[in-house]
Amino acid sequence: MKRQTTGIFKHMLKASYIITLLSGIGIFNSCTGNFINMPEYQQEQAYLLQKDTAYGNYLAGRVAHIRQDYDNAARYYVRTIEKGMVNEDLLGKTYIILASQGKIDQAVKYAGIARKNGDKNNFIDVINAVYAFKHGDYKSSRVALNSINEKTYKKLIAPLFNAWSYVGEDNYEQAVTELQKLSGMEEMKTVYSLHSGLISEYFGKTKDAQKYYDIVINDKANDMSFRALQIISNFLVRNGEKEKALNLVAKYYGSSNIKEMLASLREKINQGSAASSRLVNTPDEGAGEVFLEIALLFKSVPVGHDYAQIYMAVSEYFNPDNDIAKIAMADLFEERLMLNDANKYYDSIGKKSEMYYPAQMKKANNLSAEKKYSEAIKVLKRLLRENPGNFQVLFNLGDVLRVSNNQPDAIKYYNKAINSIFYESEKYWPVYYALAVSYDKNNEWGKAEESLEKALKLSNRHPQVLNYLGYSWLKYNMNTDKAAAMILEAYEKDPNDGVIMDSLGWVYFKTGDYDNAILYLEKASELNPQNAIISDHLGDAYWFGGRKNEAVFQWKQALSQKEEQEELNAKQVKNKIENGTMNFLKKYVEKPNILVNQIEIYVEGKNSLNGTLIIKYNPTRRV
Repeated sequence: MKRQTTGIFKHMLKASYIITLLSGIGIFNSCTGNFINMPEYQQEQAYLLQKDTAYGNYLAGRVAHIRQDYDNAARYYVRTIEKGMVNEDLLGKTYIILASQGKIDQAVKYAGIARKNGDKNNFIDVINAVYAFKHGDYKSSRVALNSINEKTYKKLIAPLFNAWSYVGEDNYEQAVTELQKLSGMEEMKTVYSLHSGLISEYFGKTKDAQKYYDIVINDKANDMSFRALQIISNFLVRNGEKEKALNLVAKYYGSSNIKEMLASLREKINQGSAASSRLVNTPDEGAGEVFLEIALLFKSVPVGHDYAQIYMAVSEYFNPDNDIAKIAMADLFEERLMLNDANKYYDSIGKKSEMYYPAQMKKANNLSAEKKYSEAIKVLKRLLRENPGNFQVLFNLGDVLRVSNNQPDAIKYYNKAINSIFYESEKYWPVYYALAVSYDKNNEWGKAEESLEKALKLSNRHPQVLNYLGYSWLKYNMNTDKAAAMILEAYEKDPNDGVIMDSLGWVYFKTGDYDNAILYLEKASELNPQNAIISDHLGDAYWFGGRKNEAVFQWKQALSQKEEQEELNAKQVKNKIENGTMNFLKKYVEKPNILVNQIEIYVEGKNSLNGTLIIKYNPTRRV
């Protein structure tokens, strides 16, 4: 069976701190879920709010919370409290959601009420510290944060945050003293050096800043984050070391996933616009860097995503102009399938930012995922005008046109993407594969086959390409020996892929071995329970295996399943449900073994580690 082809953040803190941080903060009272039927959701809220009671507002807040509509959830929870319904759970939800929206000035009020009502959550102290810092009460901010007894706060977060609070008090010596608490920790060397450099710069101590930044540059144990690269290259250009800045950027230019960001940064360095002023100019912006780093640490593990969102919001509260924080927040919203919210962040990033290109690319991907194809194409064509001949934009345009079933234009842009390639490389095999899919869908099998063979060569026989080409040859009754061998090879390389397993089951089906066909097709169905083509194939195998009631059930399932529905011949499936083996299936009854000179395939055993079947074949023995 065929399958179609469908990070820019590095954090400097170590993920080993995650578990202790989670236990120290306390589990947030979050309640998440996907948006479901917005008109019904709005009707629910309208009904609940008709009488504007405390209970009605509370239920409306819960509905909004479940649907991840955090702005309205916070608004209704606040309204509930104002109506007199106050309890620990409600207060906790309220201050946490407000904080996650960056509304610290409101969150602090309800966190204070919660603390008076006995809530001992450490995050209340974080909110108090952040609020005091933002309003210039640096001493109170330190008192609030230092009241948290959790070890990781004291060893990791407090030294960074407190150092910047002393910067706010214009106390360089004390800021340095605080940071030195991190200096003995090898895993914190890069973080310590970067913030020491920023603080030295703030106080005009250029030589000290240079010393600390050189430590970051020369740290071979850690890749430099893009934010650190921005900060240090900015410093170098401002201090007359433009070539050193360009060489530093060039060092990372091989990282293709951020190539456009690096190219933008390089252009800024050449133009001198990368160094008009420091990137961190105030204590608030320094604190924003601290919380962004903490947020990216939490983002590195799935269990930390709720916390990451809150700390990114805190970072934005301190510095609303940090585009890396914006794109990181958008990335979190994407992971929660909140694509509209993600795109709002992407649109807030201006054209002059190094983040602009990846933000717009990700926005286009989100629009395509929501099947807003015309909007996605509009975004990508604008990017193409701004970046003529850009391989990735051309490739993505082809993808959107392909999934929107505009194969002629998809083919045009895939070919333009291929023509933009300076040299052939393994990394370019997906564009040949995608081009083949569009040719196949456009009934140009000869060209599709040629592109697949190119993809096969470049990809070092990737299982996905092996499977597509092998299955297609079976479909067109071509090169049947090679087709079976390719599918077997694909299975050996990726035995847990349901689509490949479906193809293997189909090989057995076409040789008339219905027992083995059923065995593999059932496993494929378990791995891909919503795949219409797999259900259709399993129904065929059941029918010829004598299990006719189960066959009809699978065919009916195929008509209702979402995956690969566009590939399913619904008319044919309905005909099978009504007539069984009549008409088109009759050929299998007359000649079930349509693979002439088929190579022998057999089950050697089962993998003891993962339970997958070990398939072997004998290319010299024919059946």
